[in-house]
Amino acid sequence: MRVVAAIPAVGLLAGAAVGLLVSDLSRGGSYFFLIVCAALAWWAWRSARSRLLAAVVAAAFFLGGALLAADAWQRAWRPSLRVAFETLARDERARAAAEGRRLPEDDEAFATIEGVLRADAAPTESGVSLSIAVDRLDGQVGQVGQVGRDGPDGREGREGRDRTVGPATLLGSPVSGGIIVTVVGRLAAERSGAWRTGRRVRLPVQLRRPSRYLDPGVPDHERALARRGTALVGTVKSGALVEVLARAAAFDEAMGAARAFARRAIRDAVGRWSAQSGAIVAAIVIGDRAGLDEGVQRRLQEAGTYHVIAISGGNIAILAGLLLGAFRLAGWLGRTAMISSIVALLAYARFVGDGASVDRATLMAVAYFGARAVDHRSRPLNTLALVAAILVATDPLAVTDAAFLLTFGATLAILVVVPAVTTTGGEHAQSAETRNDLAASPVSASIVVIGRLLLAMFAASAAAEAVLFPVGALAFSRVTFAGLGLNFLAIPLMGVAQIAGMAVVPLAMVSRPGAAIAGAIAHLGAAGLVRSADLVRFAPALICRLAPPPAIVVFVYYGALTLSWIGWRRSRPIRRAGVALTVAAALWILVDPRRLVAARGDGLLHVTFIDVGQGDSSFVVFPRGSTLLVDAGGLSAASAFDIGDRVVAPVVRGAGFRRLDHVALTHGDPDHIGGAGAILREFRPREVWEGIPVPRFEPLMALRLAAQERGARWANVYAGDRARMDEVDVIARHPAVADWERQKVRNDDSIVLELRWRDVSVLLTGDIGRAVERRLGPAIPPARLRVVKIPHHGSLTSSTREFVNALRPQVAVVSAGGSNHFGHPVPEVLDRYREVGAEVFRTDQDGAVTVDSDGYSLAVHTFSGRRLAIH
Repeated sequence: MRVVAAIPAVGLLAGAAVGLLVSDLSRGGSYFFLIVCAALAWWAWRSARSRLLAAVVAAAFFLGGALLAADAWQRAWRPSLRVAFETLARDERARAAAEGRRLPEDDEAFATIEGVLRADAAPTESGVSLSIAVDRLDGQVGQVGQVGRDGPDGREGREGRDRTVGPATLLGSPVSGGIIVTVVGRLAAERSGAWRTGRRVRLPVQLRRPSRYLDPGVPDHERALARRGTALVGTVKSGALVEVLARAAAFDEAMGAARAFARRAIRDAVGRWSAQSGAIVAAIVIGDRAGLDEGVQRRLQEAGTYHVIAISGGNIAILAGLLLGAFRLAGWLGRTAMISSIVALLAYARFVGDGASVDRATLMAVAYFGARAVDHRSRPLNTLALVAAILVATDPLAVTDAAFLLTFGATLAILVVVPAVTTTGGEHAQSAETRNDLAASPVSASIVVIGRLLLAMFAASAAAEAVLFPVGALAFSRVTFAGLGLNFLAIPLMGVAQIAGMAVVPLAMVSRPGAAIAGAIAHLGAAGLVRSADLVRFAPALICRLAPPPAIVVFVYYGALTLSWIGWRRSRPIRRAGVALTVAAALWILVDPRRLVAARGDGLLHVTFIDVGQGDSSFVVFPRGSTLLVDAGGLSAASAFDIGDRVVAPVVRGAGFRRLDHVALTHGDPDHIGGAGAILREFRPREVWEGIPVPRFEPLMALRLAAQERGARWANVYAGDRARMDEVDVIARHPAVADWERQKVRNDDSIVLELRWRDVSVLLTGDIGRAVERRLGPAIPPARLRVVKIPHHGSLTSSTREFVNALRPQVAVVSAGGSNHFGHPVPEVLDRYREVGAEVFRTDQDGAVTVDSDGYSLAVHTFSGRRLAIH
């Protein structure tokens, strides 16, 4: 077999993937199977049964990969740091209950941690981010006891009341696990220069679990972080609280100082021309993406060229090419040159921070140079398989990393397709007469060489796009065809930006004018890279946002692609069948038949209350496929997390829709409209509803302009307005027309919408308070079956007893974040709904809550699996 390394590598990769799905493997049975495989492999080798040997080796590596992945996941999901955190959180909750305090639903705990910085401090919009490998946690654990009828002050207390008594004990235990901490306050940026990779720090942190959104089609952010070695997140109140206990090792300190100098040099030499170009060059050269603008990142992602600045290994490839070129020019391509190249690549990888993508590219390059150093001749596919196997063996969780799949998928496609294409159209296809003509004409020969180079580049780009097409749909819910052409520009421009950017650093030490010239060249490369992404503005059809395809369709696609390649070499009928199946699977992914069904509706009314954390968003699908989105959630302005794009949009896509009919913005609070920008960009609603206008409120004005640019009608909705959608009446119950101009957004100006269909009423209440409820409750006609979105996230300022008694819903849904510090939802409010017979659902606990109705009954189901049927 020509690619013998593929046998164990494929078995290891497939086993690791299965091990993450089936984590409770029987150890005894697995070890017995491995022993049997070893015996069979020895017998097959002795008896020269090569196919049996290959099968047994693949099976053994498959099981080994599964065991490694299952063990790695258990350690990543439940490290000792998380166990200690849960102990502290339980104690804090017990003490709070004893003292009559309420804590957020999600666990939180305050502790002092010690550990080693895994990366340099990264400035963000909300503070400075620190990634820390924690090895010690100190937290106070109180002793909870009971006080009798007489309180500690001698007065009569509540009988049996729990409270904290006695001295607190100190947990000072060694732990292991990673955290990401945000240091807030003015001092954070000033002191961040001292927080470098490898240094040991101590800091007091408010710890919590990472945010997660329990919605269909939305990735589990907590699990994704755990796979990358981060168990918890936290906040530090001030940079003054971060204490540097020890410096890193001498080499790490030298690398940290070099990165700091490189940042300054790039900022001065490239940033003088454009801050945006400076940020891009810093990302390409040293892996520092902290300064990248969100808008620029989105444009490059849509264009399919973001990989060139995402430190995806392209910088390592260019550096390896430069080293080879330099040694070739010097006529020095022996063993010493190869070893020198390996040392240079390892040093550069350490310099840019040892990211996962850099590690992958460096290992590939080191394997290549190492093979040349010992004069070992092997097919590139063997090297690729070896590198993939090493990476998965050392980190089995890498198989779930989209970047891992993209890197190896693209490399595999290029190594398989490009040689075949260039050989088919290359020298073997030329006649002797043609070769003689080219030899006699240097110009013609140059044209042919350029043509072959362009053909190879196009083949590489097309092959990578074909192989990675389903991965992009699964991991990013995006397929872009722009990269097929833009890579011809993006990769050379990235090379210019990197080479000139790398030259800036040494030049800054000897010649500021020389550094400025190199910085100008790097700026031209970076600016050209961004400008090339503008193609998608003129051809938006090149970008397709879609729901992740079913696993069976992805399996069929890759199976058919493999069949096509086998047929290319051996049989035309097989090739035709493979191509037909590949095209069919690709069309399924692109068109998504579920979308065609959704557009016609299924005769039912569907209302989904989306889990957007501490915010509101409700998605309504009417019986014949019309749609209405009420609010789009949102986070604070300091957060870079776009909840519209990352949470709300996947729910809409998953329902089978690529465009919305109506979007209603109940009022302008950021937790209701923060995600609306992404929704307007992607789903291009035909009409957007606003209540009472607030002319001086910039976020709403910006949304209005964005909607109008995309052809949407912007309408103000007031009490009494109504529309009929697929036989369902949509009635505005509030607000009334304003008699004075609003200077700021008010909760009591929220749009209140009622959906009435046959016996069913669904009331969407925004953030109204008591004053509005007093007028609204008696004015809403009764209904046999009623669903209410509890006002203002279950706050005490809303849901008065009179309002709840007037509505008497069978189902009440509250949208709130599990870690919110407002105390939402308040237990007293929930009790009022339960007292009138309502079943209460909470997005922070139940996840997305979906109500389905035929107008005569209600069927409720949640992301967590809870169900209810009412007739």
